[in-house]
Amino acid sequence: MSGIVSYDLLNSKLSNNGTWFTAEGGVYATFINNTGSSSVKGTIVVSSTALDNAVQTAPADSQMPIGVIYESGIANGQPVKVVIYGRAEVLLKNGETATRGYWCAVSDTAGRMFQQSTIPSLLTHNQEIGHSLESKTSGTNVLSMVTLHFN
Repeated sequence: MSGIVSYDLLNSKLSNNGTWFTAEGGVYATFINNTGSSSVKGTIVVSSTALDNAVQTAPADSQMPIGVIYESGIANGQPVKVVIYGRAEVLLKNGETATRGYWCAVSDTAGRMFQQSTIPSLLTHNQEIGHSLESKTSGTNVLSMVTLHFN
């Protein structure tokens, strides 16, 4: 048998326990949105300290990021897709630029990313979320593609 397999068919055959693939090449899992408001695509999250199987916005300079919200507009308390590995669009800290090949981490703004050309000290290195795949100019609520991996 030969032919093209659709993305939806592939996902339906390979999905397991709430984990699937994104169209961009990431792997996402479903968690409860415990950010306190509707989800915003690209927000960096940590495990919730108040609710099982939930995520909350990563605090400024967090060393415990676990993923990036994949979809906007999901109400607090509802299931939300979170990219946990692979390619994902991540929100830059407002006013920051993105440069392909740079190291990426949780910024001093909750739920946002900053980038730099070199790997920092070990303590800061634990804030890492991955590496930049594209360059973007600075602005407000700019999404930039990153290949995710967490320490």
